[in-house]
Amino acid sequence: MALARLRRVLQSSYSVRVESSQKLVNRVTNRIAKRAQEFIAKNAPPPVTKTPIVVAAIQGQQDWIIRAIDLLHKIGELTTPIGVIGVNMARLSASWATRRYFWAVAEGDVSDRNFRLSNDARLLDFHQKTLLSDEFGVGMAGLLMEEYFNAGSFVDVSAALNDPAVYQDIDQVEETQPDYLMWGETEGSPYYVVECKGTQSDSSTSMGQLRRGMEQVPSLVFGAGARPITTLVVATCMEADRTTVYVLDPPPDEPDHDRKPDDRERVSERIGKRSWKIASAEAFQNRIWLVKESELLKWAGQFHSALARDKRLEVIEEVPQLPNLELQTRRTEVGTFRGTAWPVFPELGKKDLKVFSGVEEELLTKIIESDATAPHAAEAIHERIVAASGYQQQRSPFVSVSRNGTCMIIEGVD
Repeated sequence: MALARLRRVLQSSYSVRVESSQKLVNRVTNRIAKRAQEFIAKNAPPPVTKTPIVVAAIQGQQDWIIRAIDLLHKIGELTTPIGVIGVNMARLSASWATRRYFWAVAEGDVSDRNFRLSNDARLLDFHQKTLLSDEFGVGMAGLLMEEYFNAGSFVDVSAALNDPAVYQDIDQVEETQPDYLMWGETEGSPYYVVECKGTQSDSSTSMGQLRRGMEQVPSLVFGAGARPITTLVVATCMEADRTTVYVLDPPPDEPDHDRKPDDRERVSERIGKRSWKIASAEAFQNRIWLVKESELLKWAGQFHSALARDKRLEVIEEVPQLPNLELQTRRTEVGTFRGTAWPVFPELGKKDLKVFSGVEEELLTKIIESDATAPHAAEAIHERIVAASGYQQQRSPFVSVSRNGTCMIIEGVD
């Protein structure tokens, strides 16, 4: 029964509503004003909040067709922790997302293609429901950024900034760090700072999440000639009958010119309450590529090689001895990928039911060999995947390929 249901979920296409409208701006602005009045009534200063604006790439409401395997792929990639923990968790990322969450997606049918969570998922206890909502919110935001903004690559913002003290300050004032920095491989494309939210309640809850996002999401500032920066808050509302993804753009803060400059050498420096200046664009780009190398190596099962990158990113005292796994090859209509395969439901007794997670072979080879041209290879592969016949057309429902050079394949269900 589990195998038959997995097949039906993967073979379904789902409709999601995407909205970035003036009506949405007005709803969130009203929430911000109400929140400010609550603080004023207590003779307390209201929180500093950015003013939301409509995202031009969306403008209004529209239907967006997604596939379950692409969403599971994004959840697996984006929710794998970085560093030593990430090395351990990466062994489970693709298979874990499939095993844990495919049942949480309601089966689609011809009469109603709206993306919904299953009844079982909606009956989870509060804490499990919150975790599921958060991780589906991350996956949905990552998928939207790739398909609407051509931004398939990502790193955790805290890893990119390389400034843990900054986030200690944020925690002290009960703010949270942003989720991801996302970008496309095409030279000159923007960096997107993306705050991800998710709920199973209702749109009112999403309005509150968007309001908090206006307080929480930071601004990054580059010097002249670097990539532009766009900040987005993406809130996924999974109601009983449909799912809506709300997207707003909080413009950057004005720099705090009274703040004393930090003369320590670092990738970034704080220039305002929630603003950071990238002190060295080259150091920043080198760092995020190193983080991305680690993520791609983990996705392909090259854990020892990934750990070598992690040791350059942070101080690691106890190093787990995790070897690189033997690489397997899978050929798809988009390209050839190298990686590893993991059992999904061994208890079903079906040995060939596996999840393969891999990286495009040319890109993976250059990363393993520490070739300095790897970022350029990533750009070429990105363009090749986008241009490949069938990328935007109907592909196998059991194969998911991302613009960042990764793939996930569910084997043994067709």
